[in-house]
Amino acid sequence: MYVFEPVDAAAFSLRVAPEDAKVDCGFAPDALAVGPEDESVWGALGFATAGSTVGVRYWVAPERRGKHLAAVMLRAVAPGVFASGASRFEVRPPVRDQAAIRAAMRAGFRPDGGVAPGAAWDGTTALTLGLLPGDGPGPAPRVLPDLPGGTLRDDLITLRPLTPDDYEAHLRHRSRPEVYSGAVLPLPPSELEAREVCEWRAAVEWLRGRSALMVIDDGTGYQGTIGLYDVARVVGTGMIGYDLRPETRGRGYATRAVRLLRRWAFKEVGLDRVWAGTDIHNTASQAVLRRAGFRLEGVERGGLPTLSGRRRDTLLWASLSSD
Repeated sequence: MYVFEPVDAAAFSLRVAPEDAKVDCGFAPDALAVGPEDESVWGALGFATAGSTVGVRYWVAPERRGKHLAAVMLRAVAPGVFASGASRFEVRPPVRDQAAIRAAMRAGFRPDGGVAPGAAWDGTTALTLGLLPGDGPGPAPRVLPDLPGGTLRDDLITLRPLTPDDYEAHLRHRSRPEVYSGAVLPLPPSELEAREVCEWRAAVEWLRGRSALMVIDDGTGYQGTIGLYDVARVVGTGMIGYDLRPETRGRGYATRAVRLLRRWAFKEVGLDRVWAGTDIHNTASQAVLRRAGFRLEGVERGGLPTLSGRRRDTLLWASLSSD
């Protein structure tokens, strides 16, 4: 067990929790954050050690949430954790608890351990994040930043992150043969897959810097999706993929969405090249990319799989930040 040393932060004090502490935080706290006036409990921390790794669980009183208190508490105790000889400070929040994940990243923890079923502090699937002695006070670097203002938009459509409220529309959309036939693996998702994508997987993959999946919304709701995938900041590249409801095709939504996402990828993400692949027979998607400023670069032989086991050729398109 990590032996906690009291810390005085700017707005509160972190103190060793008394053995008889009664705090409705879901765990036995080792440290309590108390206010400067009436010493009310603002937050709590619980520590556990495994070798040279110190794990921490954190909780913030409901009336104190939304003020980045969890991140401040984690930053405040990190120096003492490493001074005690720890080589790694680790958190495992539930993947569905986006606030807890963002708090850890604000404190400098990086999503470096992947998704682990049953490893969260509530027994559900966790995202493992770690902080090392040389990482600094945070926030952790983001490969894929949040959208400026929460959306990308022009005068007709809006791109926004996928949310749990999109589950039914997303499942219906991705279950249509004319939609999933153009997917990388032409199969419909299961209900569980679609639910997980909407409830946490898309958000977690965004925070991990792997992909940014967005809904195309024309003001009347979900009309399809577009995403930035396979992001490689080292070489400055990413792939664009998109799909639309058949009822809204032909209105220019896909072209507008590709333009908005490409601009964000270049300006905000910092990529130099975005690319896309189309089936050689998908002339509608090819027209979208041409209108959006992509150039045809060639044929990728066997670029995508088929259910029969054969591979199908694709056309490779790309746009450069210098175009």
